[in-house]
Amino acid sequence: MSFRENLERKIEIDRLAWQVIASCGSAQVRHAVDKVAMQRLLALSSYRYQRERDLDLYVKAVAGGMSMILVLDNELPIFRSTIKDVVVRRSPRTLDLWSIRTIRKILVDSDIKESVRGESVTAVQRDAVAQLDLSYTDADIRNMAVEGMASLAAGDAGGVTEILSLFAELLGYRQPPKHVGLGQAVCYGASASGPEQETIFGPLVLYRPADNSLAWLGEPLSLSDKQQVEFLRGVVAGEVVVQMTGDAVLQMLQAKVLARPERMLSV
Repeated sequence: MSFRENLERKIEIDRLAWQVIASCGSAQVRHAVDKVAMQRLLALSSYRYQRERDLDLYVKAVAGGMSMILVLDNELPIFRSTIKDVVVRRSPRTLDLWSIRTIRKILVDSDIKESVRGESVTAVQRDAVAQLDLSYTDADIRNMAVEGMASLAAGDAGGVTEILSLFAELLGYRQPPKHVGLGQAVCYGASASGPEQETIFGPLVLYRPADNSLAWLGEPLSLSDKQQVEFLRGVVAGEVVVQMTGDAVLQMLQAKVLARPERMLSV
C-alpha cells in the first residue's frame, strides 16, 4: 500500500479502537462492548479468527509454542496460552469438570490472562498499527498538499476535510473540545496544558465548508479565556479576518511536516 493508504488505515484503526473503548463504559458501569467495531479492528491486525465450541477466538502465534488469544465477549480477555487451554477454561464440557485441577483453572485464570477490555483493545490497536509502513518521502507530503489545493479550488469540502485529517495525524493535531462550539467548521490544532492546567489550543487550521474558506491561526489560544474563544468563534463566523488563508495554509502544513528530521510517523 502507498503511504497515503497506510496513513488512512491508521486513522481508521485509531477510530475503531476509540469506538470500542468508549463502548466499554467504566470500572463502575459496564456496557455491552461494540463487537462489530472490535471485529473490524481485529480484521486489520495480525490476529486470526477461529471458532471453537461456542467461542469466537482471535489468535496470534507468539514464541514458545504459545498464542495470544482474544475471546470476543464483553470482557475482551487476551490470554497467553494454548487454544485448548483457553477453550477448556472458557467453555468447559461436563467431562472437563471431573478434574479438580481443571476446575481450579476455570475458577482462576489470572495465570494466563494478559489483559481485558480497554487494555485488550489497545493491545490489538498497537498490533494493527505495527503492520503498517508509516515512512514517507517529501514527494508524499507535497502530493497531499497539491491534492488539498485542488480540492479547495474545486470547492470539494470532502476532499479538503480528508487532506486536513491526514496532515493533522502527521502533526499530532487534535480537534478542539466540543464545548468550544465551532458548529460545522473543521478544526485541528496543537493541544497542550497551560500553567493552570487550562487547555492551550493552537496553532490551528480551520476550514468552513459553508463558504469553502481555509484559515490558519499561528498564535495558541487559551480555551478557558472567554475572549480568546469568542475570537475563534468570530473566525468561524467570518467576522474576523486572518492573515493566512487558502493555499498558503496547505503550504504551511506541508512545511511543518517537512521540517521534521524523521520521515516516519511516530506512533
